[in-house]
Amino acid sequence: MKFKGLLLCLFLISILIVPSPSGTQATSDPAKIYKVAILPFLIHSQENLDYLREGIYDILTSRITVEGKIIVIERSVVERALYEERPMRLDEAVAAKIGMRVGADFIVLGSLTKIGNYISLDARLISITEEKPPLGVYTQHKGIDDVMAKIGDFAQEIGYKILGHRPMAVRPGEPRRSPILREREEEMGFKKSQTFGIEIKGIDVGDVDGDKKNEVVIMDENNLYVFKYDGEKLRLFQKIETGSQHNFLTLDVADINRNGFAEMIVTAVAGDDLRSFILEFEEGKFRKIAEKSGWYFRVLDHPREGSTLLGQKMGSDGLYSGPIYKFIWKKKSFERGPKMPFPKGTEIYSIALGNIRSKEALDLLAIDDSERLRIVGQDGRDIWSSRQKYGGTANFYDTRKKFDWSYRFGPSGAPAWRVYIPGRILTKDMDGDGFHEVIINKNVSSTMRILDRIRTFDSGEIYNLVWDEGTLSTNWKSKEIEGYISDFQVKDADNDGEEDLVVAVIDLGGIMARKGTSKILFYKLFK
Repeated sequence: MKFKGLLLCLFLISILIVPSPSGTQATSDPAKIYKVAILPFLIHSQENLDYLREGIYDILTSRITVEGKIIVIERSVVERALYEERPMRLDEAVAAKIGMRVGADFIVLGSLTKIGNYISLDARLISITEEKPPLGVYTQHKGIDDVMAKIGDFAQEIGYKILGHRPMAVRPGEPRRSPILREREEEMGFKKSQTFGIEIKGIDVGDVDGDKKNEVVIMDENNLYVFKYDGEKLRLFQKIETGSQHNFLTLDVADINRNGFAEMIVTAVAGDDLRSFILEFEEGKFRKIAEKSGWYFRVLDHPREGSTLLGQKMGSDGLYSGPIYKFIWKKKSFERGPKMPFPKGTEIYSIALGNIRSKEALDLLAIDDSERLRIVGQDGRDIWSSRQKYGGTANFYDTRKKFDWSYRFGPSGAPAWRVYIPGRILTKDMDGDGFHEVIINKNVSSTMRILDRIRTFDSGEIYNLVWDEGTLSTNWKSKEIEGYISDFQVKDADNDGEEDLVVAVIDLGGIMARKGTSKILFYKLFK
């Protein structure tokens, strides 16, 4: 143990002498001094690792503190507040109470778990006085050094998060390297999953079972499949069947109620009615915490508020109707909250928010009926519109509440109205310059959409777009993918601390095929 302590001390010295974010430039309020409270990290181990708790505290204190800008509240003050509060457990709600009690603007909550030779870290920065989403880090390594280095990185990210500025990651005079697919520079091919005998309609990634590791969740027409992925193999964890009466439309996985378990949020129709539902993991199985909901659901990755659940009603014509609302978790259920400040007529699929043209103001992105990507002003008018088509999918539902009367005199009468669901739009600041890039799919059809009611796609690409000289330009794109891209996500699928581009691809087998097959492609993204 003494030898381990000596190694840790030497490691801490090497961490502490690295420059802290004190060189960060002034914020929008340069006179404000932010106060940060650090809660004692919980240690889960059969060994006595209290010395790691001390080391973590020292690293965080040293790297967070910025003279005249950020101070760390004395440990004794935080411990006194803990003693007075005497919580049964330490979670985000308790952390917020402690933070308010000690007058903190932000509070750090975390735990470290050692199982065998592996050490995992789970830490979060929680805003107390400002509406900012939590900043989190989860990592697992073999050995102490890599985990403690991650603590140092997390501490530096805290400084950037609080001060609202990230310094350039390159030396003066060097060109910035945008994130690209690793495959393109390092000639590393993407990883491909096994072939599934289903058509994957939706895919997302998140920690659905609360084990601090992300799972890969896929959706077909009326089933959900939860997989564990280790970077090499997908292993089925649980299949969730709901009955063939459902037609699943969209899938999102996100911890909206901030309880450590990511919810699985499914928009579904049954006949002419919405039958959406939300699942959460409890006592070893998934149960519905919302069911038969008459809302179209979508999770918006809000740049300021984090993952936000949105809902919109179905109108009497079977189409999206009325305002889009934010949904709020209240005790045991999600309830309709405030109306989102979107222009009249905005449809819940597909929209996104991001700092596209400015670091200060958010832009609303949308896909219109002709599949043009748009930046939309508050009055609903286009600020910019693409020439190319993006976001096309073969994901649809039919509604008898509306008819195409051009078929009125046909032998079969007027068919039901077909509603196609656009693909996702993601916005992410992947190179840390304060501007969001746009990540979107583009499917290509060799039939040129001759038939309005039937869509088939032969290939697709994922595009990364950036605002440059008055237009969204291609920053990078994937190579052409054979098959139809049904859905995609950018999250850490294999739990290595780096985000992956995860793409669900369907081989439809031609226009007359009764059923297609699917696979998942995993690309590594890097800065």
